[in-house]
Amino acid sequence: MKRLVRDRTTIKYFAVLILAFSSTAFADAYVDASKPFIEIKDVNQQAEAWAVCAAAYDIMATIQKAEAPARAKQLDDLGNGAQLAVGMTLVIDDLEPDISLERFTALWENSQAAMNERPQAQLAAIIADAAKLGSEREAEFGRKINATVVACINNLAAQRMYIDSWQELVKSGLLQLPQVE
Repeated sequence: MKRLVRDRTTIKYFAVLILAFSSTAFADAYVDASKPFIEIKDVNQQAEAWAVCAAAYDIMATIQKAEAPARAKQLDDLGNGAQLAVGMTLVIDDLEPDISLERFTALWENSQAAMNERPQAQLAAIIADAAKLGSEREAEFGRKINATVVACINNLAAQRMYIDSWQELVKSGLLQLPQVE
């Protein structure tokens, strides 16, 4: 898994920068921005919201890569955190104090699959929408993807909570970090 964002000052600076350039309404976003993601009761819907964020950050990182590589790296890191939030949303919902190692292993494997598959599905859907809009409506796509990133940035506190929960699972020994070769 890619490195996660740890520098909160950088995140706040980036959030202000995106908000400063954003004149879009959240209604244009690819994700429901009417309430915090953490308040979405259905864990599958919440995981989908995080998957949209992972995809949107990926798209914005790609757009920014040539002009602003440092900003693209920040977006990539935010996308990694959103991808982790997809899985942790599902894990925390089923995590019990007396969970067996076998049950936890199965739960984690399912959430890992979701962390990979759901953002890819959302990325494909957003790219399909961009293709449907066509080059003559490129600005509309730009507004939609920007509004989505702003909505995701507004949910960074919850994303951070999921990252912290993942780190606690690693510290507890339930999860093992992959070996770097």
